Amino acid sequence: MKKALAIIALLVLLLGIGYSAGIGYYAQKFQANTKFGSIDISHLTLAQAQEKIESDINKKRLSITENGKEIGTLALADLNAQVDTKEVLTNTYNAQDPRFWVFSYFKTTTYENVLMNHVQLDDASLTQALADIGLVNDNRIAAKNASIEYANNKGYFVQPEETGNQLDLAAVKQMIVEGLQTGSTSVEVNTAYLVPEIKADDEKITKVMAEIERVASTQLTLTIAGNNVQVPKDKITEWIYFDGNNGVVINQELVKEYVGTLNEQYATYNKPRQFQSTLQGTVTVQPGTLGWSIDRDAEAEQIASDLKQGGTITRDPNVVGTGYGSGGNDIGSSYVEVDIANQMMFIYVDGQQALSTPIVTGRPGTGTVAGAYAVWNKETPSVLKGFNPHTNQEYNQPVDFWIPFDDTGQGIHDANWQGSFGGEAYLSSGSLGCINTPPGTMPQVFELIQLGMPVIIF
Repeated sequence: MKKALAIIALLVLLLGIGYSAGIGYYAQKFQANTKFGSIDISHLTLAQAQEKIESDINKKRLSITENGKEIGTLALADLNAQVDTKEVLTNTYNAQDPRFWVFSYFKTTTYENVLMNHVQLDDASLTQALADIGLVNDNRIAAKNASIEYANNKGYFVQPEETGNQLDLAAVKQMIVEGLQTGSTSVEVNTAYLVPEIKADDEKITKVMAEIERVASTQLTLTIAGNNVQVPKDKITEWIYFDGNNGVVINQELVKEYVGTLNEQYATYNKPRQFQSTLQGTVTVQPGTLGWSIDRDAEAEQIASDLKQGGTITRDPNVVGTGYGSGGNDIGSSYVEVDIANQMMFIYVDGQQALSTPIVTGRPGTGTVAGAYAVWNKETPSVLKGFNPHTNQEYNQPVDFWIPFDDTGQGIHDANWQGSFGGEAYLSSGSLGCINTPPGTMPQVFELIQLGMPVIIF
């Protein structure tokens, strides 16, 4: 019994001595099963651990693969790796309690992400090393952002993003450091491709597309001289472009071109027209000052404003000129008719002939210019002034009534100097282009003709 107790006492003594020796040993070294990432620093002093980490890192070689195929290998020593683990190692060392060294043999203590945070690779060296094994972006496909495109056959649409295979060198660097941390022997770079910044479902894309659709879906109908013309959606889409903030803007020059096509189809200004005359039946009347057209500038601005508002809009266009509002017939039912061939003038009021009279029009060389005009002034009395090319003299002629209707000086007035009216009088004593009217008839003519009344000469 005493012998057994002696043995136990000896064992306890030996264990105590061993434990105390362990405390002394691990007071200056890292405990068993201590790892920095994949590097085992068990039983090493602080200086030895630092040296081993640097040595192991610089001995590392990583195989670089892409889609499972090896591209080349990198030696960490060639990347000018800067290992700065002294502070963290010191803190880790000081945090150990040597009294518990025994327990370290039964568990592993691993400090994760330490190397990742304390190993710096030289970017220039890394770039050069990657270039040496052929990993450069110059011959690789760049990632493409999703974008809004336009095509004639489909309008605006979203062009999806494209990944490409250019490398994010910062990500490759991170992957190499992570490889150091985990003890990997290879790095697969196909997970480090640069990715598009803007994708098809990005808010920037969806917001602009929604605005395009809102504008393009505007139901804009122009009531043009009794014709309802809806602006086509494909035209609106064609007019859309974007400002610097990706806001939808309407290209007013393109809108003006469209308004021009409407003028070609509907406007009456500067176009020949068919006219049902009193004595000659249907005649062709050449263009004059009478007529209307859509004001391209004003209408383009208004259309842009309408599209910005959106919704359903029906309105008349902005027009300039005379005669608008009479459907396709801008002459209407009240007008003056001058028949040069028959030397007759007729006045119609509300479709009924109110007056007919012989007249004298321009003599050869200063003939009355045929066309469709409109009365723009009335004076009583007045004085006609100008130059007579037949006498080569200036003239200053008083008249009792003066009704101008074009922009070259033609008008209707009394002419008490004429010996006769109608027939062939105009061949020898014709005017300089005006419509000479018998003085006795002119007061009634002056009363019947109103401002804006069409004057049709043929």
